[in-house]
Amino acid sequence: MKKGLLIVGSIIGLLIIIMIAIPFVFKGTIFQKAKVMANESVNAKVDFSDVELSLFRSFPQLDVQLKNLSVTGINEFENIRLLNVDALSTSVNLSSLWKSDGISISSLKLDHPTINLVVNKTGKSNWDIAKEAAGQKVEPGKKSTEIDLEKIEIRDAFFSFNDEASPMFFALRNGNFDISGALKGSNSKLDISGKADSISFEYGSSRYVSNLKAEIKGGLQADFDKMSFTFLKNELLVNKLPLEAQGTFVLGAKDYNFDLTFKSPTSAFGDLLGFIPDQYQKNLKGVETKGDIAFSGFVKGLYSDSIYPAFGVDLKIAGGRLKYPNLPKEIEKIEVTASIAKPQGSLDLTKIDIEKFEASIAGNPITATLHVATPVSDPLLKGNLKGKIDFASLKQAIPMDSIDLKGVMDAFVDFGGQYSSIEKEQYENFRTEGTISLKDFMFASKSLPQRVEIKSANIGLTPKAIALNNLAGNMGESDFAASGSITNYWAYILKKGMLNGNMTLNSKYLNINQLMPNATSKDTVAAGKPFEVPENINFTVDATVNKALYDKMSITGITGKVIIKERKVLLDGLNMNMLSGKVLVSGAYSTPKNVTPDFDFKMDIKDFDLPTAYQSLSTIRHFLPIASESTGAFNTGISLKGKLGNDYAPIFSTLNGGGLLSTINLELVEADLFNEIGKYFRKDLFKQVKVNDFTTNFKVVGGGLEISPFSTKVAGQEVTIAGKQTVTNNLDYRIDFKVNKEDVSEEVTKYIGFVPGAENIAKYPIGVNIGGTFDKPDVKVDLTEAKKLVETEFKKKAGSTIQDAVKKLGLDKLFK
Repeated sequence: MKKGLLIVGSIIGLLIIIMIAIPFVFKGTIFQKAKVMANESVNAKVDFSDVELSLFRSFPQLDVQLKNLSVTGINEFENIRLLNVDALSTSVNLSSLWKSDGISISSLKLDHPTINLVVNKTGKSNWDIAKEAAGQKVEPGKKSTEIDLEKIEIRDAFFSFNDEASPMFFALRNGNFDISGALKGSNSKLDISGKADSISFEYGSSRYVSNLKAEIKGGLQADFDKMSFTFLKNELLVNKLPLEAQGTFVLGAKDYNFDLTFKSPTSAFGDLLGFIPDQYQKNLKGVETKGDIAFSGFVKGLYSDSIYPAFGVDLKIAGGRLKYPNLPKEIEKIEVTASIAKPQGSLDLTKIDIEKFEASIAGNPITATLHVATPVSDPLLKGNLKGKIDFASLKQAIPMDSIDLKGVMDAFVDFGGQYSSIEKEQYENFRTEGTISLKDFMFASKSLPQRVEIKSANIGLTPKAIALNNLAGNMGESDFAASGSITNYWAYILKKGMLNGNMTLNSKYLNINQLMPNATSKDTVAAGKPFEVPENINFTVDATVNKALYDKMSITGITGKVIIKERKVLLDGLNMNMLSGKVLVSGAYSTPKNVTPDFDFKMDIKDFDLPTAYQSLSTIRHFLPIASESTGAFNTGISLKGKLGNDYAPIFSTLNGGGLLSTINLELVEADLFNEIGKYFRKDLFKQVKVNDFTTNFKVVGGGLEISPFSTKVAGQEVTIAGKQTVTNNLDYRIDFKVNKEDVSEEVTKYIGFVPGAENIAKYPIGVNIGGTFDKPDVKVDLTEAKKLVETEFKKKAGSTIQDAVKKLGLDKLFK
């Protein structure tokens, strides 16, 4: 870091010198030469769009500005931006250019700077870009050039530090700072004021600070030879919590040395509320507070790759009271004694102690304690929680405009032991006992589609499991009763394992429409964000639901096993009665991170009513729009996978699968497709079409349907059908008829009756090619096989060539 700061400082210094030298040295080739000099000095790509110089704005100062300055990495940091500044401006005293004691710069301003410091997984940093000049020596007796800088302005800055090896990430956004003083030589005393709109800090997989606002006003004593920085009683405002901080920070070659302290300068309990983020501060408007606090902390010692400095934070609250305006009751008797402490060394030496936490919310007492040691290697946990809460009374002390609560909860939990005892299943060495009971509970919120009512529930805690007993309640029109156990919960709480559970769920009636997000009525399934299955849980639910309603579809006799695991919902042999038939479903609904949810189901369907299925299932409406004009039933065994949209309907272009389809008593009534086909047959033959039962294989490819050839009878005529349709329902089907002679159109029979031997033809082979769509079918008749049959019979009867007979009788027009 020290080297990085020196390098960044050297780069800025070099750029300043270049800006000063530009008008005097390079003259007509200022722009190109400046870029060449900058790029030759570093192992990076330096660029800027323009250079502006002025002697008139603040004469005798020379104003110099670089626009759109950027420094971009190369090699392993290719295309990673180290520095970007919309405008870097400086004012230089011209007379200082000829003095031997350094260059005098009255100000330096950076507009919208972005600084991204990165350490990759190999430990290499993106700011280590300076080129070392071989054999470069300073001449004896010659002083090095010094820069005398009086003022620095930084506007709308973004700064980030990303250590990929740790991993650790720090970010500061919208920073505005003013730095003034004598920034010359190795020792400087500076006055600093500024603020940042957002500060965040992440370490490992945890975010410790998020969107923290901060302001600073104070002094800094800097010794650049020793890279030592002393903070001279700085006043801080963290969110709205006032703090005082002072001490020293030394930037070493391989480590950092801290000796910093901070404390709250006031002792009022209300000041502690200032630490609450801004977005929640509006809820505290007009709040009355009372009580005393003591808040302080320190950081002292070395920080390197594996060693952390000692640190500590102490918080005490005595006689705390908080009352919201226009509410009759208050949160009172707040007593807290808490600390976090760690000596120099590993983070595993950290201890967290909440010796006392007491409060009374509208007369509901809560007490708790917590002790944590060795949090990294083998957490030692000890604590307890006790409280009895009448939820209806909470609204008298806490604003709850958007929610409604009722019921009584009585809780007592006590625990203590090493986490390793849980891992080794030595549960007798980890004390956990407690009960939580809930009675006549009700919760209603705008974020929930229906209110939740729980008549009763009892939870028992042991080191091994959380037992759920006698949970019974309602959500809208739906009722539920559940029992079971949850295991490995300590590992889950400590982010060291998966939460396991086995539950039994029973319901007499589930109105699924009401349970969907943003549902507006009991008959409407509303669109919303698809349900995202949690990770790190493994729950098995044995479900029995007597009756359910989904959209307008009634479902009964639901039984089976549902497994929730690794961001998936797995259905294992789920049986149900629906659409006048039965279905057995197995498969998975998956919600990978940042990816559209997908499904992969196998279904065995028996005796589904086709008209009802068309009305209820979008898949049937997509693949078989002709079913809207149909009656009958069908069976199918199908495997289907694809992705789901926000309304839980399949995204048809993603569907793939296949299976076996069979029909029962299928009839087509006034179907547009067969009305087109009927033009070539006896009138009214296809007005109400009965289709004999058939079985066929099919495939689903990219949302399109492919039907394997199968034979049946349609309106009493023998047919063979095959073909396919696209995801947009463009048709490509072939139907080969063997039509009874009396069912052929009059135009055909009028001519065929004159052909010798025609009396021997009982059925005519007629092919039908179907294109277009179901709404606008394009039907073309193929009489090739009929022509061959007439020719064969004519030859038998007349003993002459069919071509002459056709021409003589005018049948050539018929077969065109």
